[in-house]
Amino acid sequence: MIEIIGWIGAVLLATCGLPQMYKSIKTRDFRGLSMIFILWWGFGELFTLYYILNRAFRLPLLFDYAINIIAVFVILLFYMKYGRRLQSKT
Repeated sequence: MIEIIGWIGAVLLATCGLPQMYKSIKTRDFRGLSMIFILWWGFGELFTLYYILNRAFRLPLLFDYAINIIAVFVILLFYMKYGRRLQSKT
């Protein structure tokens, strides 16, 4: 039962950034996101993934952090491509 709860939590946490990623890419509107937020989120995910791989290897946690790192990377790429243009217009 604990493993199931862990997986449910991991899936919820891993996918919570996906709606924002989808919305931002679809609308090309990144005004609600700052570069500091994206970098802070990304480095937090990377450092915690490093810890999990070396100290507390658990598949639900690994899944959560791997999906979030992908989401951060995609948001960062699109932010760099479209976010600067939008910021200069406002």
